[in-house]
Amino acid sequence: MKRINIKFKVIGIYLFIILLCIIGTSINYNNLYNKVTIIDDKETTMKKINMSIPVKIEFYNDKLGSYTLQDDNSIKNIWSSINDITSDYTSKNNYISKDTSSVNIKGSVYYLNGTKDDFEISNVFKLNNYVYYDNYKLPIISNLKSSLLNYLYSPFNLGKFISDRSKVIFIDSNNNKIKLGNSDKEYIKNIVEKSTKIEDDRQVMALTGENQNIVAHIKVYVDQEDNDLLKVKSYNVMTIDVYDKNFFVAQYMGDENGRHIYMKGNLKDICKRIEGNHIQ
Repeated sequence: MKRINIKFKVIGIYLFIILLCIIGTSINYNNLYNKVTIIDDKETTMKKINMSIPVKIEFYNDKLGSYTLQDDNSIKNIWSSINDITSDYTSKNNYISKDTSSVNIKGSVYYLNGTKDDFEISNVFKLNNYVYYDNYKLPIISNLKSSLLNYLYSPFNLGKFISDRSKVIFIDSNNNKIKLGNSDKEYIKNIVEKSTKIEDDRQVMALTGENQNIVAHIKVYVDQEDNDLLKVKSYNVMTIDVYDKNFFVAQYMGDENGRHIYMKGNLKDICKRIEGNHIQ
């Protein structure tokens, strides 16, 4: 009888120990579970993920016109530069820049969730109301502005330089200067807009490496010439060198980097015609 009682006592002790273990495990599990946040709102989760995914970048310059980026590679490259500028930064709210750059570009970055950020770039970078101007960031800012300008130098935008309001001076191979009328200006504008931009360095070298003769120079004052001071402003002038073979080189004088834009298009024939008409 005593042996049976001892046996039941041992079993009871084991059951008590097992019960304590179950209770302890349950308490620890509840404490751990209460510290975990489970997001059930799928829409909120997707908004957080999509907040920083740009899907379109629009930008413009008062003289050069506008451009829209929607292809992934171009957006990725521009967005990467913006991230480099705005990370590890010194910024100032409503900072007044003493920037003297003649080229100013404004634009917007549009995100997948429908939001957008506005930016402005000259010699400093402004995102919404904050300006980024650290000295060690200036090369990145300069490269970003150069990339945006490269997009703005499209055939269509360059063609828009020439209008009824602009003054266009034609300079022939003998250095004779001719002020063009609206008919000739429209003809040149149409050719420029339909030309092809040459961006392959090998093509540029192949064209410029040959003995090429300049047929004519064309100088465009973007705004009407009634303001003499405006004529000498670099941001108001574009030049075009027309070569013997069907290409020409445009240069916007407002670009402090002195960039040359190589274009495939036949301006030679119209230049020969203009020169012939005035010789007669």
